[in-house]
Amino acid sequence: MNNHIHIIVISLVTMMSMPGVLIADEAPDLLEMMKARDQSIKAIVNSETKGETPVERDSLKAVVGDLFDFQEFSRLALGRYWKERTEAEQAEFTDLCRQLIEKNYADPKLYTKSDKIDYIGSELEGTKGLVKTVVYYKDEESSIDYKLHPVNGQWRVYDMVIDDLSITRSNRSQFYKEIRKTSFEGLVKKLKDKLQEEKASGENKE
Repeated sequence: MNNHIHIIVISLVTMMSMPGVLIADEAPDLLEMMKARDQSIKAIVNSETKGETPVERDSLKAVVGDLFDFQEFSRLALGRYWKERTEAEQAEFTDLCRQLIEKNYADPKLYTKSDKIDYIGSELEGTKGLVKTVVYYKDEESSIDYKLHPVNGQWRVYDMVIDDLSITRSNRSQFYKEIRKTSFEGLVKKLKDKLQEEKASGENKE
């Protein structure tokens, strides 16, 4: 893998969000929750404008915002270095992760590449939920498990396991290498540079 920092090392087309379902006395059916949100995503990207209008892109960004627990994702990805950072540094790092995730997943083209998604099942143990899926791309397939937990009464994804590879662990390995190579500040700079590169690339395409 090259020196570029990849916040998400997975096939982006498979990321379908879940609505902010409140946690009641009985746990919600996480699998049905996933399927319902898939339909709302398809309604955006299958429109006449293919989800490309500013309003539609903002809608996709809102979906991503409702999906992730950005702070827990960032904490797990930063690992042991998380506790060494100040609250301000933790907040800045979380915001950078949020921007990179939203940048990747707010692209409507990412949601039209998969041929089929099979919803295998869901599990719930205490406050930890798991949704298992298999995504098909032509002659290939990938298993994608979504790990969820409740945050302020809503279920949010804090990690994904793609073909037995945890995304937060994969990112943690990359982040550790960058911190050892330079510093935490060097990692933050690299993430900021990546955001600037992607912004400039997007502007050049317009």
